[in-house]
Amino acid sequence: MANTRELRRRIRSVKNTAQITKAMQMVSATKMRRAQNQALNGRPYSFNLSYALKRLLPLVDTESHPLLTRHDSKTQGIILLSTDKSLCGALNTNLFRTLLASNLSEAVFYTVGRKGREFVIRTGNKLVADFENSDTVVFRQAAQLAKLVIEAFLSGEIGEAYIAFPRFVSTLRQEAMKVKLLPIEYSELEALIAAQSEGKSKEGDLAKSEFLFEPDPKKLLDFILNHYIEIKIYQSLLETKASEHSARMIAMQNATDNALELVDDLNLAYNKTRQDSITKELLEITTASLAMQ
Repeated sequence: MANTRELRRRIRSVKNTAQITKAMQMVSATKMRRAQNQALNGRPYSFNLSYALKRLLPLVDTESHPLLTRHDSKTQGIILLSTDKSLCGALNTNLFRTLLASNLSEAVFYTVGRKGREFVIRTGNKLVADFENSDTVVFRQAAQLAKLVIEAFLSGEIGEAYIAFPRFVSTLRQEAMKVKLLPIEYSELEALIAAQSEGKSKEGDLAKSEFLFEPDPKKLLDFILNHYIEIKIYQSLLETKASEHSARMIAMQNATDNALELVDDLNLAYNKTRQDSITKELLEITTASLAMQ
């Protein structure tokens, strides 16, 4: 059993750790609320844009636009959104596990976040571009990513484009997802809209309304397809930030609780050790007194 001096040192050390994790928890909680609001507020626009595109596609010849047409290339272009730092539970691990479940032998990556970049290098895949992962999500970054992926798709460098990110479900739950971006297909758009509806009546309400496309659908098609890709990437960036701060806040809360629980256990061990020492000294004094009689 450790002596009292060693136990006091360990108690101080664990208390200091608890203070650090508590501070990190408070910082993450502040960032989490802002990031969650941004992600949740962005979902209605993303959903309405997806539904508008769904209503537009039957009015045009899908073979007339290259973003709606499959290519012969078997290479996948994957936008990987991760975090720069750890201490966020299994957020990145679950994301990478989702990617490894699919075939990455012919994949090229566009990464946002240091953890994602390290994953691509570690698995020996090709890294085409890496973007800074700033605390503030800006639409300009989503537009740059969309431009890179669209140009690669149109030139035939990649045959399909996907985006992998942790979707924010709740503070306690983040879901790793791999969503197809290109080519845009009507059936997959329907499935995506159904998933985004989440059993609510949003699609039913929109179905009752009349869509007026100005100018005519053919002229609108190119803009809305490019904007659709940009918005999908932008919303995924918002979801990633909300997931990161939520996961980190929960991880730091658990670390703080575990540290305080360990402090209680160490205090109990310290008191037992101290009591044993006092009892031993009293026994020695009593034994010596009896021996002198």
